[in-house]
Amino acid sequence: MSKSPERPRQISIPDPLWEIFSVMADDSGNRVDSLVGQAMFELALKLGYLSPVAMDAAPPIDADLPPAAARPSRKPPAPQTFAQGRTKEASGRKASPPGPVKRPPRPAPRPAPARAETKGLYILNEDGDTEKIDKDIYIIGRSSKCDLVINSVKVSREHAIVTRERGEYFIEDLGSANGTWYKGEKIEKMKTRDGDEIFICDEKFKFVLR
Repeated sequence: MSKSPERPRQISIPDPLWEIFSVMADDSGNRVDSLVGQAMFELALKLGYLSPVAMDAAPPIDADLPPAAARPSRKPPAPQTFAQGRTKEASGRKASPPGPVKRPPRPAPRPAPARAETKGLYILNEDGDTEKIDKDIYIIGRSSKCDLVINSVKVSREHAIVTRERGEYFIEDLGSANGTWYKGEKIEKMKTRDGDEIFICDEKFKFVLR
């Protein structure tokens, strides 16, 4: 099978690739155009544009240059990438170890809202005597064991009770014979307010919050 005549043609090859072909040509003892033609032939064969029986069409490899063993071997220059460029620029500096990762500071805790100060409850008799109710359960009656003792036979031994519930005060009758009164009405249990006047039987008392 006769080979087709070679005619000079022009192709564009990037400079870095041409430098690589030049090194390969020097190391293998061939011309650059022979290597390019061989590479194009093998690519056409790989992609199926040529069949294996057309091996005679492969471009010849030059044999008129001295063998590669007689020439110093050169490696093709490594392609310059962006990462290599950064390495080259930093080659004159010693890399410092990475410092500890700083976490953002935690936000300062918000101050707890100030609690409203609970006012104390005081009970006043008609003589102006004042006593503070500083217990959750405050018993009023004729018995000496009561917190507020009323010396009157009309008052039951345990007549009424003042309780503190969640910061509020309530007065409750304990089933007395003569009752507990507020504004002319007999009560069983009611919330006390500042200035309320309560009658234990016929004994008058006033509640004050302060």
